[in-house]
Amino acid sequence: MRYPPGMLPEILDAYERDDHSFASVRLLRGHEDRVFELGIARSAYLALRRVFQARPFEQIPGVTRRYYFVPSVSKREDPERCIGTIRIEQGRDGKQFEFEMPSGLIANLLWFFEMKTLAPAQHLRSWAPDPGITTR
Repeated sequence: MRYPPGMLPEILDAYERDDHSFASVRLLRGHEDRVFELGIARSAYLALRRVFQARPFEQIPGVTRRYYFVPSVSKREDPERCIGTIRIEQGRDGKQFEFEMPSGLIANLLWFFEMKTLAPAQHLRSWAPDPGITTR
């Protein structure tokens, strides 16, 4: 399924600070474009690190990869673990891949996807995205 440009939450980073784990997620709704910081479990942090370590395309100097959450999820026998779909794009190339992720992380990413406006996330720490990074 094709999604309108900017509809998919873009996962920018997963990082640790002061013994806590976080993810930064970019969301575009209408003319609003923000990066949100989301507190995540350590297992979610490790899952996102595995996503960022995937190298599905040939390494091209100066061309970065971008990671988008696709709302396609399948459950595993363990209710805490699910298979989530991430679209990885590099230049003009893009492909969807499945990754095992904690159900809480997938629930949070689905929450971002389902937002019609950015208002439900106003309680989260956020900032304007880097102007050098554009969304299609």
